[in-house]
Amino acid sequence: MLRRTQQRARIGLMTIATLAASVPAAAQVPPGGAATAVPVAVGSGATPGELQAWDARIDGMLRTGELVVASRSDDPTLPGRTHEYATQLVGGVPVLGGGVARQFERGVTVSAFGTLHENLALGTVPAITAAESGIRLEQQTGARLGDGQQPELMVLPLPTGSYVLAYGAAFDDGHYHFASASDGRLVHSIDAFRTQSAIGTGVGILGDRKKVSATREGGRFEARDRLRPGEIVTLDIGFDEARLDQLSAPGPWSVRRWTSQDIAADTDNDWARTAVVDGHVHMGWTYDYFARQHGRLGVDGRRGRIVGIVNAFDGYNAFWAPPPFGPEGRGVVAFGQYTGPEAPSGEPLVALHVVGHEMTHGVVFYSVAQRTGSPFGFLDAFIEGESYRFGPRRFTDNAGVTHTCRTTTFPGLARTDDGDLVEGEFPAACSDDGRFLLASRQGGAANEALADIFGISAGFFHERDGATGSYELGIDGAGGALRSLSNPRPPIQPRAYRDRIEFAFYCSEYVDGECFGNFAGAIFIRGRYVATIPGPDGCCYGGEHLNSTILSHAFYLAVEGGTNLATGRSVEGVGAANRALIEKIFFRGLTVHMPAATTLPRTATVIRQAAADLHPPDSAPYRAVDQALRAAGL
Repeated sequence: MLRRTQQRARIGLMTIATLAASVPAAAQVPPGGAATAVPVAVGSGATPGELQAWDARIDGMLRTGELVVASRSDDPTLPGRTHEYATQLVGGVPVLGGGVARQFERGVTVSAFGTLHENLALGTVPAITAAESGIRLEQQTGARLGDGQQPELMVLPLPTGSYVLAYGAAFDDGHYHFASASDGRLVHSIDAFRTQSAIGTGVGILGDRKKVSATREGGRFEARDRLRPGEIVTLDIGFDEARLDQLSAPGPWSVRRWTSQDIAADTDNDWARTAVVDGHVHMGWTYDYFARQHGRLGVDGRRGRIVGIVNAFDGYNAFWAPPPFGPEGRGVVAFGQYTGPEAPSGEPLVALHVVGHEMTHGVVFYSVAQRTGSPFGFLDAFIEGESYRFGPRRFTDNAGVTHTCRTTTFPGLARTDDGDLVEGEFPAACSDDGRFLLASRQGGAANEALADIFGISAGFFHERDGATGSYELGIDGAGGALRSLSNPRPPIQPRAYRDRIEFAFYCSEYVDGECFGNFAGAIFIRGRYVATIPGPDGCCYGGEHLNSTILSHAFYLAVEGGTNLATGRSVEGVGAANRALIEKIFFRGLTVHMPAATTLPRTATVIRQAAADLHPPDSAPYRAVDQALRAAGL
């Protein structure tokens, strides 16, 4: 994820505080019989008995109405295969992220993936209306609901395993906010923005000339590509961030809010603005990659129009925002430009790897949202109990200072009554017996890994067009590589790694005995302290960029072979000439099997099943994928 940097203080801080959540002050692992999240991950590696047991359980829940089929479709590749997604309900109210995706072969269950929440004994009759919850959320966040939007009622899993009946909706600060259905107080927030016809010519950021697909309108040429099944439109707003806020805010589906004055245009069809040239062309190339390599027409797979914004903001960053955000309510990709010392002066961030990365976030969203029926698409696994655990009671930092959970504070951010976020020192979240609560965003890491994988895959696919084939994400831009799939070296651990990076959690506010908080900058690996990123913005989005290379490095190993430096396990690999076989396996896992909420291990199980769908277990592609995932500790 590549994120934009907003100029207004309130939204800038909201972007830094990517995820807020309600965490019990005395959190503890739910005892037997208590409500809890149960992962469902049975496929090619499961025994017949395991698969039959889960199949019977899911069928039973469908009969009682605890699960309801949200979608059913034929397999796009394998004749005789069908797919079904069932959403979990409690008292007729959907559980956010709860549900199961099943694959059938001529009526016989082949696999099942998802999350079921057990023993949910909570009332499902709200004390306030959806409209009242929207007003309360606007008051508490300082943000506004999108035009025509209303919060939706749901059972919301919270990070430490508790649950609350809540309303949730998209707001114009780029977040989904959730309010308790009992009193309207803010209980959770999720950052929605995933950051990091005539033919003319133009010059790209590396000085290369490219063909620009444009449409003649009146006396000028507009950056509207109508040669592909789904139109691609590139807007150039000239760093007008007020206009960016208007265009990226949530709005009604398919209602166009951009105008002819927003669209990039040129008088003679010989385009000189590099941001427009590379942004527009690379969106088209990414479209071509997904269409020709995987048979997917557009980000939504349904030939829907793609709208991108260049010169969006002053910052070396980019983002994807899902529906209902964007100038047509369909989502949007936006690319910035930074003139400071971290990048070449005036360089826009529109390299093919980056454009492919951001558009893949769109594919991720639509693939999951269309199957699950959820307006929240591919959910971050931080809402699941598996993504947190309790660490040590004390640790000694790199300055030699010993911290105990009961006495430790972390720099962080708190919300004021008018919705602004301010810096402060806040207590650590602790268990009953005084252990630090550790958490990470595994779902976000899986999302970022898939975006990196298909961003670099688009580069390899278009080498004949002048693109750069490399496992160094972003090496095709003048700013250089952002991440390495071949040899990931996180800044806090100087080698490829197996175990996820986790962060201590802090409490910035207490409401009714519960703490409202976020990630702190104290970093742990395998439950042991390793480093601290200073400042209130040291939470690294829950480690989703750092942890993404666990999975993306497995992709590299499955293709090229080699040894994972953390585990010492070697992988044979299929070789670069057969890279497309591995791409298709990962793509099938994403678009066919991925549930609404996931973790890195569950994502690996999904990818293994995709490999088993396409190749026999004694084949080179299946062995390569299985070995690579095991080598990465998955």
